[in-house]
Amino acid sequence: MFKETLEQLFEFVAQHIPSEQIMMAKKEYQKTTGEIYEDDKSYNTRMALFLEWYLLDHYEPGARRTVLENMIEENSLSWAPERLEAYRNVSNNIQALFEIKKIRDNSVTVLDLFTDEKYQVDEEDSKLAFRKNDVFQGRIVPHQGKYFFTGYFCFHPNKTQRYIKGETKKFYSLQRSWKKELMKLEKDLLGIQKSHFKNSKSIEKIKTKIERTDLGKKRDTLTGKLVGLEEEKAKIEARIQQTGRDIEYLKLEKIKFEGCRLISELLNKLAYMNLKWERSRQIDISDIYKN
Repeated sequence: MFKETLEQLFEFVAQHIPSEQIMMAKKEYQKTTGEIYEDDKSYNTRMALFLEWYLLDHYEPGARRTVLENMIEENSLSWAPERLEAYRNVSNNIQALFEIKKIRDNSVTVLDLFTDEKYQVDEEDSKLAFRKNDVFQGRIVPHQGKYFFTGYFCFHPNKTQRYIKGETKKFYSLQRSWKKELMKLEKDLLGIQKSHFKNSKSIEKIKTKIERTDLGKKRDTLTGKLVGLEEEKAKIEARIQQTGRDIEYLKLEKIKFEGCRLISELLNKLAYMNLKWERSRQIDISDIYKN
């Protein structure tokens, strides 16, 4: 059922997106993954990986949505709810370098090397397709409470695992620093919001006292305190707005967009290394998988 959803999606792209647009994207993709030829052993798989990249990772200049996200938006009124939900699930895919940790009859447990999180993925041909400790590029998609592979992979030789894990560790460390920064900002925001609540309570109390106080020195003193509290309130509200903007920037620009871009760049670079290894078996693999 899930495979049919992907096939339907690829077919829609072929029918509705101009071939010139796809060819331009393919040239951009091949700048980092290497040019693909029909006599390459992995030609069909690599073309499918390109289509996945185009739909799920590619942004037009200045755009804030992927090609698939744009398609969903443009067809939200004409597509059936079930179709929209399936495509949104595909859009929410997890692309990563995965390591096989456990193989069962109809599923596998994989470790996302970028986040150190594990997923149990439904896979009918698990014992035919995978071996324990395999490291590969792939995508998993949440669908009806389970996880599924999109079905297209780029497997990397065992001898490259030390290099690959070193590269993913760099991203893992960067992501951890972003998450720590986000936690700090969210903690700061909570503290500022508490200050705002306390300030607002104080303002209400002062206003009540002013209403009950006759004209004179005491009322003037209370009025002065009120002015000070309201000035403080304006500053607190400005801090709340700025901290909120900082949180949104970190979530969208860093964790989402920058994070996805860095993952995609590394996967494409490794895919190119893998292609060179596929074509040139006489070259030592350590001379290909290196910075």
